Amino acid sequence: ALPIYCYPADRSLAQWAADFKSRFRLSLADAFAAALAKERGAKLITGAPEFKPLEAEIPIEWIK
Repeated sequence: ALPIYCYPADRSLAQWAADFKSRFRLSLADAFAAALAKERGAKLITGAPEFKPLEAEIPIEWIK
């Protein structure tokens, strides 16, 4: 079993998501994924090219 956690979309997380969505033209789901990584100081693991412009904002590990 993988450790899966649910985090509430509180005001702080929503503000980060709105910022990322407006500046980087992400989908809402992608904006929240980026916001959660930013807020938690976590690495975003993705293969989606939409996140390429965020490399200066959050740590990203690219998968193929």
